[in-house]
Amino acid sequence: MSKTRKDFKKKRVERGIDALINWTHKKGYDIEFDYCVHDEFRPDDRMITISTRQGREKQLYSLLHECGHLILQNNDVLYSAKYPSSAKLANYNSNRTLERSEKYKVDVMTEEIDAWKKGKDLAKRLGIYIDEDNYYSTSTKCLYTYIKSLAR
Repeated sequence: MSKTRKDFKKKRVERGIDALINWTHKKGYDIEFDYCVHDEFRPDDRMITISTRQGREKQLYSLLHECGHLILQNNDVLYSAKYPSSAKLANYNSNRTLERSEKYKVDVMTEEIDAWKKGKDLAKRLGIYIDEDNYYSTSTKCLYTYIKSLAR
């Protein structure tokens, strides 16, 4: 890839991240980019954290995904209807029986898939360019990590 093409791609990624920062601020959420955090949507803190241990393009895709969680969890009634076990667990500090249940594991997996879809929809709505192949590869890798951890 030529230097000019790399610079263009880099600027597109930065514009996308800036657009998402503005979008989340309008929703009342902050974003923290740091080496020592995991990619995470934290509704109680009104915070999204993104790890800088990954490249900038993957940070954009992770941020889109976490914004997808924000969209999904924005309406408590709809969230509870779509992910009942996850919504129930949110009301407990810990419930090992529920956490081990098939219903909860399916809710988690469904929400993760839906958050990737909502992130992609948000990118389209905000005019953020994403490389379809890279977005798919990133989402697939992350989702497979969940599959392995939930199968235990």
